[in-house]
Amino acid sequence: MAINETALQEMLDREAIRNAYTRYARGLDRGDAGLIASAYHPDATEDHHGEVYTGETIGETLANHVLEGMNRTFTQITNITIALNGDQAGCEAYYMGLHVLKNGSKRLMSAGRSLDRLEKRSGEWRFVYRNILPDMVRILQGDEIAIAGIVYDRSTADQSYEILRSGN
Repeated sequence: MAINETALQEMLDREAIRNAYTRYARGLDRGDAGLIASAYHPDATEDHHGEVYTGETIGETLANHVLEGMNRTFTQITNITIALNGDQAGCEAYYMGLHVLKNGSKRLMSAGRSLDRLEKRSGEWRFVYRNILPDMVRILQGDEIAIAGIVYDRSTADQSYEILRSGN
């Protein structure tokens, strides 16, 4: 069975859109401003729980937020629905975030969805509009279990950066 060029391009576009979501989530978890920003066109806007950010400032703003307020973050983005229209796409995605707050005794758990618009410019898909809609935000007690030999490092010294570089 032959795949026509249009179907192949749609598959490539969908994968590139999923990659933008992955860069965003990984950027949050690593506290990596550049990685977060790489998911946005500079003229993008995001309504993030009532705070409005631009594509030019969101990377630095969100990275600082997680680095200053949280010891660790764990962000999952699932159920990404993508409606393609040429070099534009409308998307709905569900998310869950688990965060260890700096005080160490509390956890923040959030879940909801985002309504997003992305555009492909110069061959690259990035967000141009996002609206983050939380369905649940909970503060939880945070009992910590230490696992011997496991070091959590959000800097670029973390082993994940080396592993992902070697894949290129």
